[in-house]
Amino acid sequence: MDHEIALLNNFGITNNEAKVYISLLQMDASTGYKISKSSGVPRSKIYNILSSLEEKGLVLRSADETPLYKSLPVSELVSKLKNDSKADIDSIQSALSGLGTVTQRESIWMIDSYAQVFERVLYQINNAKKSLYIQIYSEDLTPEIITSLAEAEKRLHKFVVILFSNSQQYSLPFERYYKHFFETDKTLDYGGKWVNVVSDGEEVTYGKLPQKSKNTGVITTKNSSMVFLAQEYVLHDAYNLRSLSALKPEAQKIFGSDLEGVRDIYFD
Repeated sequence: MDHEIALLNNFGITNNEAKVYISLLQMDASTGYKISKSSGVPRSKIYNILSSLEEKGLVLRSADETPLYKSLPVSELVSKLKNDSKADIDSIQSALSGLGTVTQRESIWMIDSYAQVFERVLYQINNAKKSLYIQIYSEDLTPEIITSLAEAEKRLHKFVVILFSNSQQYSLPFERYYKHFFETDKTLDYGGKWVNVVSDGEEVTYGKLPQKSKNTGVITTKNSSMVFLAQEYVLHDAYNLRSLSALKPEAQKIFGSDLEGVRDIYFD
């Protein structure tokens, strides 16, 4: 029950309120006395807790002389929490949107945690209006990111994804992406994976995701030179991968069956 209680805590429901609500889900409509016994909440507190849950709309009370209580069904609870959360978020946006400080566009900002990196990536994908250029590993593709990429492909003409996969997993529910030929070599070159997301030619999130470190080497910036270089990196990858795919038999004759010869760019 601890996990369920912790989840409800995230929505402003106290431990005792969560215990009572969870107990009620597993009971028929009951008196405060029975609910106290089932939930472990003392009788001295149970009616205050039930009253609080009633005010929050999570418990219903009968009009009987000895009232009975029942929980709001889970489906209605989820709908209510979604609506309440949206209203709170809308209020925050309305109240705080005019208070943001003006940030220098040229600043470069570090993102330390893996989770924060891909929260940022998801935000850029969802909010791209004109263009999206991405290099990403299949191992970093969450269901949310995949869904957002599929939606972005539908709304954007300038949409390019370079897909790397150490496990050779290239199946995605959209068409406009290029499979990379040299994941193993690139991972060895860089000491791990990396990510590169350029949205609307205005912002980039880019950097390494080291294999043996909890901290990333990822930055995000609107610096115009950094944005330009990162976008060109994706474009040139796409040009080369498109050429190699179209000319693969001929390219294999020149560069070898695994196309490793492409990487031999030094003349000594």
